[in-house]
Amino acid sequence: MVDTVNVEYLYPPKLLDGRWDEHSGNRRVIARLSGLSDGTGETDVTKIRLADLKTASGKVPTRTAVEWIQWMATGLTVLLEWDRAPNAEIIRIDADANRDSGEVDWACFGGKLDPGEDDRTGNILLSTTSADNGDSYEITVCLRLKD
Repeated sequence: MVDTVNVEYLYPPKLLDGRWDEHSGNRRVIARLSGLSDGTGETDVTKIRLADLKTASGKVPTRTAVEWIQWMATGLTVLLEWDRAPNAEIIRIDADANRDSGEVDWACFGGKLDPGEDDRTGNILLSTTSADNGDSYEITVCLRLKD
């Protein structure tokens, strides 16, 4: 468990404000994931739920492509995965008692695509390992939504 867990949608703004019918759907979603550890960590916690999103055609996406990720992590390892059987790794960030920051951009290759080969949700899950009290992460991810 973490002391502070936050998922903030940067684009589109106010994505989950309870007035979704007023939004027309989106091709891309940018979300910031952050956490401050109490030392116990997280295991397969759903951070981005596809059922909360709509594509440009107004449908719930069946898959996503990760176009880019930026991160800063201190003292722990963070694993982002798609909810599949088995889970499909997006990225592993290994700060491992240090501070790690960086970015990866897959947009020029069409994004890193969710394999989507089963009937699981395709939600974005996060797990941490080696978490000590006070360790933290902040991850910004850009997703392209697919019908």
